[in-house]
This record gives sequence, structure tokens and C-alpha cells, in this order.
Amino acid sequence: MAKKTADSLLKPGTAGTGEGHSGITPLTRRGYKRLPETERQIAKAAALDAKALLTCAQQRDEAEPEYLAAETLVHFIRRADRNNDVKLRDDLFRELFERCKPFFRGQFRGFGKETREDLQQDVLKKVVEALLARDDRADFMEVRFWWYLKRRTIDACKSALAYTDDMESLDTGYLGQGESEGRTKLESQADKRLSPEELTMVSEGLAKLPLKLRQVFVLRHVVGMAIGADDPVDDPPDDLTLAQHFGCSGRTIRSWLKKADDLLAGLGEKGEGR
Repeated sequence: MAKKTADSLLKPGTAGTGEGHSGITPLTRRGYKRLPETERQIAKAAALDAKALLTCAQQRDEAEPEYLAAETLVHFIRRADRNNDVKLRDDLFRELFERCKPFFRGQFRGFGKETREDLQQDVLKKVVEALLARDDRADFMEVRFWWYLKRRTIDACKSALAYTDDMESLDTGYLGQGESEGRTKLESQADKRLSPEELTMVSEGLAKLPLKLRQVFVLRHVVGMAIGADDPVDDPPDDLTLAQHFGCSGRTIRSWLKKADDLLAGLGEKGEGR
């Protein structure tokens, strides 16, 4: 007799909802809608028992038919919590956190090990709080989980940089106007983050930059956010850019990066002259 696998359990129509997914409760926050593939996965897995569902959740190969995306795991974590199935909820949480580990390896570069661990825990804490909330604040995680996690990571990074005694204005003495003003070598580094060695070289100077210049520099070259279009509305809605984040044009972001670059270069020259 063939071994009974999660794949053999995960058949179309298992939940009795069909491709229309009419039996799945819709999201209520801001008109969010799950992706069709997420709806399909939920419909197929909804009738599985806890053991079979966990087996599917532990499948990491996206090419396998029993694979469940992070958004689908979020749905079943919330369902298990509503049903007071603590064991299933916590088992699914552990699987979701395991999937987050590769994501976090590339985040918070430039911070010390202890700070990176603290920031990661802070992000995961916010994920847990949202998932266990009795309202609909976690709905977006059923739509774009990795996008949600990226936003929380950016927020944590921004908080770590926000020193309360640093109130210097970003715009003082710098208008950020003119097409050529923001065109620098920074712009050509579209997909390049600073290496740990490069970051070490500028870390002392970063601490001396105005708060928001430091934020935009780190979010660009450490977190890896794209600059964005000259009109933020032209940016893809699912890919947060610096222009969208700060509510300005890509040209202004390039100008701020140039200002940060100029200040760092000036500080470096002063250091060499000592």
C-alpha cells in the first residue's frame, strides 16, 4: 500500500469550497484581498487534521503540491488561535519563524550582534502581537507576509537610529533642488549594499550626520531599499521605496544621499588631516 502523505491528503475540493473559495471568511481590513493562490491553498488545506496540516506547513519546497505559503500559514495560525488550539498554533508559529531565519540573515547589517538579535526579536514580537490580536490588524499578513515583515524590519531599523537628542533638521541649508544636484555615484549602486568593511569605514561619520540623513543613508545602503521614482505614485505598490517611505520624489532622495555622501567625505578628509 502506498504511503499516505500530506500530498495525498491535500486534494482539490477537500474543504468543500471549490475554486470559488466561497467558504473562506474574507478579510475585513481596508479592503485587503488574499492572492488567488493563497485562497486556493487555504481551501485545499482547510479540512486537514492538525497532524496533516503541520506536515504540509513543514514542506519548504515551493514546487511541491503540498507546499503552503507564509500567507497561508498566517491564516491557519489565526484560525488555530481562535479555536483555542494552542498546540497547533504554536507548532505553526515555529514553522513560520523558521522560514523567517533566512530573511533576517540579510537584515540589520551594520549593527552589532547583540543589537541585531534585539531588533529581530522586536520584529517577531510585533508579528506575534498582530497575529494574536482579536481585531483585523493582521489581515495584511495574509496578503503579503514578506512585505509586512520588511516594513516591520525597516521600522525597527529606523527606531534604532532615532536618538532622542538628535533634533537637527534634514532640510536646513539644503534644498535638494536641481536635476544634477542628486546625480552621484550613489545612484549607480542601485542593487549594492555596503559590505561590512565599507560600513565600518563610514560608521564613525554616520554617527555625526543629522538624524534623517543617517536614516536615509542606512535604509539605502544597509537595509537595501530602492530610491524610487521621481513621482512616488509611479513606484510599484508592492515594493516600498525611499521615495514612498519619506513621501518625496526620487530626485529628493538622491539629493539627500548626495548630501550624506558629501558630509561623510568631508568628515573623512578631516580625519585624515589630523
